[in-house]
Amino acid sequence: MTYLLFPDNTVLVNFGLTGRVDLFAELVDGRGAWTISIAEECQKSAERPGLESLARMPEILGAALMPDPAERLTTLAFRERLAAPGDRRSMHLGESEALAILVSRRLQAVFVTDDRGAARLASAGDVGVRTYTTGDLLKLAVRSKRVDADTAWDLMGVLRAAGRKVPGMPGSREHFDQWIG
Repeated sequence: MTYLLFPDNTVLVNFGLTGRVDLFAELVDGRGAWTISIAEECQKSAERPGLESLARMPEILGAALMPDPAERLTTLAFRERLAAPGDRRSMHLGESEALAILVSRRLQAVFVTDDRGAARLASAGDVGVRTYTTGDLLKLAVRSKRVDADTAWDLMGVLRAAGRKVPGMPGSREHFDQWIG
């Protein structure tokens, strides 16, 4: 199978917060995948008030991919590159695992994350995985006419109000209109 998107839990939570898991499902269109660590993070997130819709992610993304022993080692190496002193051992595990599987299996897919550190790691020469953000998916939703610009702007407003930091997300409607193009 050729995958289109490998999302990080931050992106899944953003679609949950906006109440638009349905839009995420449309964008994925049956060609998404995730790893066991991200699936477990998402399951925990779905237990939080307001994020119950994340319980739909297994039907959208399918069975979680499990890393083989070599991919587990790569996951740990990538996690070390992302971790800061004092980070919990589970921090950065999902992003690292997704990148390890993408690289090891040479999957033609995009990693979707709002984590700037994970995006930097993905673009490193020895990793070389293309990344998108939640904002990129919202832009795609407008350009593919799944939502109109006003709806996308409102969804970004929900994320801003929730204190979510989405890289590249315009702060004003004028900049948004230019960005959405």
